[in-house]
Amino acid sequence: MESAIPLEEVGRLWLDDARARTLEAEGSCVVFAHHGPLEHERIQELLAISEAGSIALDEGVPTRKRMMNVLVEGLENIHRHALQTHRDAGFTLLVRTATGYTLTFGNAVPLAMAALLTHRIGILNEMDDADLKEHYLKLLANSARSDQGGAGLGLLTMARRCKRPIHVRTTRLCTQSALLTLELRVEG
Repeated sequence: MESAIPLEEVGRLWLDDARARTLEAEGSCVVFAHHGPLEHERIQELLAISEAGSIALDEGVPTRKRMMNVLVEGLENIHRHALQTHRDAGFTLLVRTATGYTLTFGNAVPLAMAALLTHRIGILNEMDDADLKEHYLKLLANSARSDQGGAGLGLLTMARRCKRPIHVRTTRLCTQSALLTLELRVEG
């Protein structure tokens, strides 16, 4: 059964939900919010907005670098891995909090991929920093990696740069796909 709500509206509703949850904390403010297709030019604009905002707040370089690394990985994941037929449902949100940043990414993926990613994130959340580093180095040495990814390096990079746990939510959109949302925190 297909969703009765247009996909663009699904993305907007999920973005509004993410915004409401992350703005509950005192001192939080939205750096940017985007929903709909995420093309390369828009990614560059969002990165520029984020970096300029961080510099304007006189954010320390280590925090800014961690936030930008997580942001790049998350935006690229949406750009590369969102289902073509469901690109309008994608969204991303960057919120400045009293302790750092909350980054939220959401896009439609095949149901099996949503289940796999949820499982992988659960495993990453259980690892300590040393385990994450060791796993990262093993993946770097893996010859099965391709230019398009697929080995999990992006997700692992995000886990290494953020404060765990990574929060993951999925909602079934139709018989073949689900909306997958990741919420990550980078603390300064």
